[in-house]
Amino acid sequence: MQNKCALILFALVTLIFLSVAATGLADEPEIVEMEEGEAKVTLIEGSADLFRKKANLRQPLREGDLLRHGDSVTTGDKTRIELAMPDGSFLRFDEKTTFELISVGYNEQAKQRDIELHLALGKTWAKVAGLIGGQGRFQVSAENAVAGIRGTTYRMNVNPDTSVDVKVYWGEVHVSSPPKTVDRPLKVAEPTIVEGPHPVKGPRPVTVQEWVYIVRAMQQIAVLPDGTVSKPFRFDPGVDANDWVRWNQRRDQAH
Repeated sequence: MQNKCALILFALVTLIFLSVAATGLADEPEIVEMEEGEAKVTLIEGSADLFRKKANLRQPLREGDLLRHGDSVTTGDKTRIELAMPDGSFLRFDEKTTFELISVGYNEQAKQRDIELHLALGKTWAKVAGLIGGQGRFQVSAENAVAGIRGTTYRMNVNPDTSVDVKVYWGEVHVSSPPKTVDRPLKVAEPTIVEGPHPVKGPRPVTVQEWVYIVRAMQQIAVLPDGTVSKPFRFDPGVDANDWVRWNQRRDQAH
């Protein structure tokens, strides 16, 4: 009798355990582990400097070099370089450009990417691969703007005054204000003398708080140094076709 009760109790405990485990598995979201990828220098015309933050090492950039997150590059005069990203996209940079790779994550099996680049100064051209059924992010950020895309072709300029210009040639780009920094401690300002009433500027078209625009093919958007932004407007591809644009279009056709 005791053995029979023990067997019944064991069976009940097993059923409860299996039921809880099955429920937990059903409710548990699928987690896709992002594999850390590399960007390969597929072309360099001129000279550029590579700084590896992790190794605190500065060296000349060479064709065939593999770049990882944390690496930054500065191109010299009359220099252009091309990077092949792990998801099949290509990024190119003009002379006198400085950028840093923030993330180069890509999971080939899940077709999911986490690629981010910060453009501090200069010009970049992006030919972003479209991933069928894929998700994740591919974005280029600057001090005053973030351009996030899936599959498209566009270029982005960060000027010396920190203003930003984005022009889209194919697809669409979501251009938004940069996220507010929350991981840095806030500094409490010292007490100051409050001035009396004084004239203030009138209202601006778009505030510098939070904004997002969808910029479509043959449209451009401009972000001023103070963070204000123009609405997207069309540009003339004939007028826009300078040497930098034509060079990138030839490279796009080659791929």
